[in-house]
Amino acid sequence: MTPQDHEMPVESILAEQVRVLYVEGQRLILTGIAAALIMVWVLWDQVAHGALLGWLAAFGAYSLVRAIMTRAYRRRTSDTDDSTWMTRVQWALVVGGCIWASACFLFYVPDRVEYQLFLVTMLLGAVASGLVTLAVNLPAYVGFVTPFLAAAAIRFGMENDPLHWGIALAATVTFFLFVNFARFIQNSFVESLRLRMQLAERNRQLAERNRAIEAANLAKSRFLAAASHDLRQPLHALNLFVAQLHDERDAGERSRLVARIDTAVGAMNALFDALLDISKLDAGVLAPTLTDFPVHHLLQRVETTFAATAREKELRLRIVPSTVRIRSDAILLERILLNLVSNAVRYTMQGGIVIGCRRRGPNVRIDVWDTGIGIPEDQQRNIFGEFYQISRMERDRHAGLGLGLAIVERLCHLLDHPVTVASTPGKGSRFSVLLPQATAPASTALLADATVTVDPVRGKLVVVIDDDTLVLDGMRGVLHGWGCQTVTAESEETALATLARGGARPDLIISDYRLADGRTGFDVVERLRRIYGTAVPAFLITGDTTTERMHQAHAGDLLLLHKPVTPMTLRATVTQLLRQTSSAAG
Repeated sequence: MTPQDHEMPVESILAEQVRVLYVEGQRLILTGIAAALIMVWVLWDQVAHGALLGWLAAFGAYSLVRAIMTRAYRRRTSDTDDSTWMTRVQWALVVGGCIWASACFLFYVPDRVEYQLFLVTMLLGAVASGLVTLAVNLPAYVGFVTPFLAAAAIRFGMENDPLHWGIALAATVTFFLFVNFARFIQNSFVESLRLRMQLAERNRQLAERNRAIEAANLAKSRFLAAASHDLRQPLHALNLFVAQLHDERDAGERSRLVARIDTAVGAMNALFDALLDISKLDAGVLAPTLTDFPVHHLLQRVETTFAATAREKELRLRIVPSTVRIRSDAILLERILLNLVSNAVRYTMQGGIVIGCRRRGPNVRIDVWDTGIGIPEDQQRNIFGEFYQISRMERDRHAGLGLGLAIVERLCHLLDHPVTVASTPGKGSRFSVLLPQATAPASTALLADATVTVDPVRGKLVVVIDDDTLVLDGMRGVLHGWGCQTVTAESEETALATLARGGARPDLIISDYRLADGRTGFDVVERLRRIYGTAVPAFLITGDTTTERMHQAHAGDLLLLHKPVTPMTLRATVTQLLRQTSSAAG
């Protein structure tokens, strides 16, 4: 239990105490009226009628005032200060106690012990009944009982005999005893109230959590439905193109169909890559590498990437030159800008896009301006959600996947680079990313000439383990095309047997994650490395995009590629690992 669980706003306790004193205190008023009437009736022949009626009138007026106060409390406005209501009722109770105190002197019957004991009994009844209702607030209870218990002790103490002195002493002891009881009741009341309010808060938090879970499940369902739709579209087209390709004899048409197939495959890969980026960011396995670098080189690469697309749409794409150096992760920041400029080009029908940066104190703000369709103000937060598009009510395949800005927001959060948007429908938008300037000046050291290196892939022995024969056949063909020697096998046992016959040690291991008989790629790589006594370079390929798998690969210091893997990505990964090995050996 956290310290906050033990704490409770004083205002909440006070409000409940005030409520009990006013609302539940009505019962005390009714019992007081009944007790007053009984006492007047019993003492009617022993006390002057004027004193009895005067006292009864005073007590009736007091009871009426209390009833009016309770009515006013019930009709109070919510912004009324509870401390004011508490002060009022405490003073009212002091007045009530004083009225009962006056009875000790007005209704004391000399030489008639039975009436004196009756008077004491009535006073003790008032003390006990007050304990039930008023003890929730100790000052209120003490203010009520002190006057008449003090009056009883004084009046009976005035008599010169041990019996009356004993009654006076008993009244004093009763006072301290009941005050102690009242303190215990007040503490129990506050603790009970604390527990009740904690339970209410827990129930509220649970309800909020349930609503959040329901919203997350609904969002997940929408996310999967949209992803399924966007995957089926190029897959459907791919099936049609492949069917046409089987029956087509014209070389030109076959080339066109192959190009269309390549486009459909590219669309599927783009969606898989975007989904994988979302998964990695949500899993927290991406760790930024912050460096200082000139922003101009980054802007030039972005311009080169979109120059042809902008020309095709007859748009002006302009980069504002800058000498600013910034501090960020160059790769992740480039991905942010690529997504922002991609959106700008996609949603701009005429005019152009301008990309530049401005100094803002110790920071730099990179702006992407466009003259596109603009974004209504009520949608400017929604655009960072998955699969959200603003071009029309229904999703538009030609308007992109709707994941770009979701990736931008997550990357900006990861890098601590706030992203903002300002837009006017029909006029255009400006997306801005705020990041720090470089902390150190640019180095003036001359770079050494790059040395020409041989292809690190050619001639290397690569072991591929996968229980899918189609995948093995495809990997074998691609690796042979790069000049690699290959050993392909459906299990580690088969791979080891083949390697033993050749007497060679593998230069690289590529394994699927899920293999036959419950084995995993982690198991295979670990065993092969143990057999050969060295950390053979290796990476895994999987269709499992769960965060658990990503964390497992991150902890094992293994690269994890997610299917489908393009030949370009495969070649880059193989080259990177083999080059690192060559550098370490050199």
